[in-house]
Amino acid sequence: MKLLLPVIAHLLLISCSQSLPPLQTVRDLDLNRYDGEWHEVARLRNLFEKDLIAAKATYGVGLEGPVRILSEGLKSTGETTRITGSAKLVGKGKLEVLFDPFPANLFTGNYWVLWINESYERAIVGTPDRKHLWLLSKDPKDMLRDFTEPLQMIQAQGFEIEKLFENPKRLAPNTRTRLFVVR
Repeated sequence: MKLLLPVIAHLLLISCSQSLPPLQTVRDLDLNRYDGEWHEVARLRNLFEKDLIAAKATYGVGLEGPVRILSEGLKSTGETTRITGSAKLVGKGKLEVLFDPFPANLFTGNYWVLWINESYERAIVGTPDRKHLWLLSKDPKDMLRDFTEPLQMIQAQGFEIEKLFENPKRLAPNTRTRLFVVR
């Protein structure tokens, strides 16, 4: 009987746990319009952005090959971070990301565009395990409150939006707007 009780408790927990449907992603992501600089407005906290108070990523869509990425951050100490990588479209609104330096290049990451506004100025990106979420804007002045309506849809998909961390600062926009020079 003592062995049966933990098994029953485990089965009850499994049966009561909420099963979430697959994430809904942007169906027709236009990488050419996604191209450019995206400021991180808010995120679910994660280890690889620990201590960052500002972050942005610049996406460069080339004529051939993967999308190039330059990701920059600012720590609370004033130290800046920088990492480059690439991404490729692997499904509707689904990007697979690989960053360059070792050991980051040992693992690919899922970067799914869950929502983007019609003008391609604001986006919400997450991972299929719902552990990572980023609110991005091409306008460094945007705030968390500018995402109120789409966040309702994100919350319905199982993300813990009440745990979002809003970056207190924004990095200055780059004067160079593209990673690739078209000739």
